[in-house]
Amino acid sequence: MLMSLGGLVFLAALLGMLLAYLTRTTAIRRMRTLGGEQDILDAREGKFNIHLGLLTSVQVVGGNEIEVLFNGDQTFPRIWDAIKDAKHVICVHVYEVNPGQVADTLLRALSERAQAGVQVLVLLDAIGSGQMPRSYRQRLIAAGAEVAIYRPLRLKEAYKFQQRMHMRAIVIDGHIGFTGGFGIADQWLGSGRAQDQWRDTNVRIAGPAAMQLQVAFSNNWAEATGDLLIGDTISPFNRMPSVDEPQAAGIMACSPSLGSTNAERFFFLAITSARERIYIASAYFVPTHGMRWLLMNAVDRGVDVRVLTPGSNTNQPMVWHAGRAIYRQLMDAGVRIYAYQPGMMHAKTFVADACWATVGTFNIDNRSMTLNDEVALIIRDETIAQCLEQHFLADLEDSKELLPRDLLPESRLDWIKIRGSRLLTPFL
Repeated sequence: MLMSLGGLVFLAALLGMLLAYLTRTTAIRRMRTLGGEQDILDAREGKFNIHLGLLTSVQVVGGNEIEVLFNGDQTFPRIWDAIKDAKHVICVHVYEVNPGQVADTLLRALSERAQAGVQVLVLLDAIGSGQMPRSYRQRLIAAGAEVAIYRPLRLKEAYKFQQRMHMRAIVIDGHIGFTGGFGIADQWLGSGRAQDQWRDTNVRIAGPAAMQLQVAFSNNWAEATGDLLIGDTISPFNRMPSVDEPQAAGIMACSPSLGSTNAERFFFLAITSARERIYIASAYFVPTHGMRWLLMNAVDRGVDVRVLTPGSNTNQPMVWHAGRAIYRQLMDAGVRIYAYQPGMMHAKTFVADACWATVGTFNIDNRSMTLNDEVALIIRDETIAQCLEQHFLADLEDSKELLPRDLLPESRLDWIKIRGSRLLTPFL
């Protein structure tokens, strides 16, 4: 009997996942100088930024205005105001778009600007926005917007199925940008302190880092449509500010590649260069073997390593079960892991020594590091880093520190879930 089209697509996607996993090159394991092994970087010193640029291509520059936005009640009003004030171009690429109040508000805001003559480009991931009816896209197009679908499910490209555009970013006129963990869905409404309100952290950027976010959008738009975007919204500045100017920051945008990705190299540099503390918020915390080694090694150096993640109240139970299989190793080494209690914790932040920080879409898992298109704002600013630290510690007050007994299976079926989920960690 001939296999159905759906079966062929599933098989091609599965083979693509296996191929991506089997053809990965050697992961980074240690940092060396040509003169021998030694710790050469300190996150608080200028040499760290030089290595960051050389090894990840991230250009951290000053002259930005960065505003940290916590949860939907701070984030969405700022987004709607920025869209309303758009004069030339609005670019939207957000992984998750679901029917509801937030999606309707975005539709009205973008339609109004498109009808006023503003160029509106919307890039939707085929899976993340799969619940949106076709009429939503048609209404945007009717208003004058351009809408593209990123990596739709096609048999000839099924091997790309596991590589999703997990980015969440909105850029206005090449100068104002937003990124973080937010989605265009109603669970992001509110203060993040109720079961139906997701806790998240986002940023508003004005300045050259927003231009870099525009470039990240343009690269994904080219992948989806074949059109390479150029013009003043890509390079509206006559010069690039110095890193010594206020609120230095840069965009790290990553796509799947052979060998280590920019994300892997950044987190390796940041973790090995921390001297005092590392605070990580990760909605889906399933660190690879190499990442676990990095975090445990940091504890051995005397670094205070703490992780905030959802517990059993996660929207992805398989991730929680996979985490239960590996958290004990981290706990025994001294890494402290906390489960956020009020509701779903969806933030993706990283702070090292209260001087470097990231806010974006990267989770600490293999999917974010090697399979998805992701984006984050890397920030070199003590005021912003300390703000993120303070909110991280405040979140710990609403969290439960996990203990080894919290990871134990409660039944034979629970044990099967834990063991089975661990086998899938390369794709989580």
